[in-house]
Amino acid sequence: MSSLIIESSLFSEAKIIKETPSKAIFRCPIQTVDEVNQNHRMYPSSVLSEGMGNCESRMKRRAFYSELDHPLPTGNDHVDGIRQTTVSLEKVSHIIRDYEIKNKHLFGEMETTSTPNGGILLGLLRDRTGVGFSMRGLAELERMQDYNVVKAPLTIIAFDAVSMPSHKAAVVDFNEMKFEQELLFESPSGVVCLNGKCFMPDYFDKLVETKMIKFFKRWV
Repeated sequence: MSSLIIESSLFSEAKIIKETPSKAIFRCPIQTVDEVNQNHRMYPSSVLSEGMGNCESRMKRRAFYSELDHPLPTGNDHVDGIRQTTVSLEKVSHIIRDYEIKNKHLFGEMETTSTPNGGILLGLLRDRTGVGFSMRGLAELERMQDYNVVKAPLTIIAFDAVSMPSHKAAVVDFNEMKFEQELLFESPSGVVCLNGKCFMPDYFDKLVETKMIKFFKRWV
C-alpha cells in the first residue's frame, strides 16, 4: 500500500534563466537521488526517473502545478488525506517545465505563475532568497536496517516552495540564525541538513560566509 511522502526541503539559491516584469523561469536542485536523506529515505535513480517520466505529460500541458507552502493539516484525517494528495489551483505558485538528474540531484526548471502566490515566489526569487522545495508524493517503502527505500511506482504530486521555519534548536534574530553544531547532518554528496531542511553545499557556505548562519561551536 502506498504511503503519503512529504520530503525534507532542499534549499539553494535559484538560478534565474529568464525574467520578465511579471514572471521568471528558474532552475535549482529539488531532490536528492541515490543517497539516504535526513528522513532516512533513499530514492533510487530508477524510481525517481520513472516517477518524473510519468509527469512529462503534465509538463507538456504546462500543468505540473506546485504550491506556495505545503497544505496545512486541519485535524480531519479524511479531509487532510484528500488535500495532501491534490494540488489546489488557488494556491499554485509555479509550474515545473523540465528536469534533469545529475550528480545525485534532481534539478527542476520551473516557472512562476501569473497568480498571487506566483507573484510572491517571484518576489522571493528577485530578492535572491534561498527558496526551498519539498516533494509531496505516494509510494511504498521498503524497510532496510537503517533507512527506507522508496519503491516504484512513485507518484509525484508536487514540489512545493517552502519557507524556513524557526526551529526549537535555533535562535532566530531577524535574518540571523544560530544552529547547534551537533544537530547538523551532511550527506555523502555534501548536502547539509538540519531538522528536515537541507541546503546545497555552495549555498550553505554562502550563508555562513555572509553571517546569515552562525554556530555556537565551530563546524568542521
